[in-house]
Amino acid sequence: SSRVTATGASYANAVAAHALDFDDTCYDGIGHGSAVVWPAVLAAAERVNASGAEALAGFVAGVEAEYAIGRAIGDHTYWSGWWNTALLGTLGAAAGAARVFRLDAEETANAIRLAAAQPIGLRQVFCTTAKPHICGMAALKGVWAAVSARAGIDGPDLAFEGDRGLRKVLDLADAHIHALHEEVGRRSVLGERGVAFKLYPVCSAAQAAMEAVAELMAEHGLDEPSVEKVVCEVTPLVHISLVYHQPASVGEAQFSMPFGIAAILLTGGLHPDLLSESTIRDEKWRAAMGKLPLVHSNELGATPEQRRDHPEAAVVKITTSDGRELVRHKGAATGMPANPMSDERLTAKFSLCAGRFMQARHAEALRDRIMKLDELPSTRALFDPAAWTD
Repeated sequence: SSRVTATGASYANAVAAHALDFDDTCYDGIGHGSAVVWPAVLAAAERVNASGAEALAGFVAGVEAEYAIGRAIGDHTYWSGWWNTALLGTLGAAAGAARVFRLDAEETANAIRLAAAQPIGLRQVFCTTAKPHICGMAALKGVWAAVSARAGIDGPDLAFEGDRGLRKVLDLADAHIHALHEEVGRRSVLGERGVAFKLYPVCSAAQAAMEAVAELMAEHGLDEPSVEKVVCEVTPLVHISLVYHQPASVGEAQFSMPFGIAAILLTGGLHPDLLSESTIRDEKWRAAMGKLPLVHSNELGATPEQRRDHPEAAVVKITTSDGRELVRHKGAATGMPANPMSDERLTAKFSLCAGRFMQARHAEALRDRIMKLDELPSTRALFDPAAWTD
């Protein structure tokens, strides 16, 4: 195996973490926290030979800092066009790496200020290969900010509050800045609200509708030919996220409700291997995608409680070839904080992903080390080459 710098490792692993769009989601700020923060923390931990417990502490510090900022600003930046996975992820990566490097309070503040001074990430990258690349760059910039602070480089004062800081650049209100001071360190997303884990390797906005269709098909013994039409009523967040009705690339397919529903109709699920150009061009898939109108609903996600617990809800209506109409409302897909995924399903998801690149017994050994990460004396042992020998 080859070795790279901490910044290089953080970049490569963050790109890989987000390439399939199969990573977790936090709705405080709407972002994929782990895909940016964990690669940054792991790279920093390996650089200084930190223990597994130290790496976990860095990860928790990083994502909780990111989620607190996301909770303070809400979805303001996301709806304005910023991609919070990168924008806020850089800040979380800097905080997490700083914790692993054991920076003092002022050095940690400098690391976060340096990260704040280089905002990154626009939603315009959706459906392109730039998306995982920018995820990687966010992790890299976070590590680099911590390394720079460790070397004595100062971050700008008032990086958030100043007239030329993030408050001005992101068009934040004074209430956002006040909330930021109130939120950081006061509540734990991981301990209280939780994050969402996906059943399918596409945008989280498609998960509830896909699962609802799968449930109806299983309950009524349907197959693709017996389905005449599928109508999905969705929340505003889903509607602005899934914009491709006839996707022409894998990236577009991951942001296409018709593609996701076609996968359910034709295969009953969505294996990562189906994310290919040949699948998208297949006439059966194109025909199945043509069965699905996407309808924006003003009633779904209308209340604060719905936006909190069911931000990507869907009402699915299947019309069968024999004239029946089957309806299913899915507020929270399996894996959402309001509908947690079981440990068994998480384990199965890990095995599915890892099994594409390593033998099953090696994947199982890696999973065991991950589950006991807090007991590892060194994070370098997590991917010990000796573990892969026969």
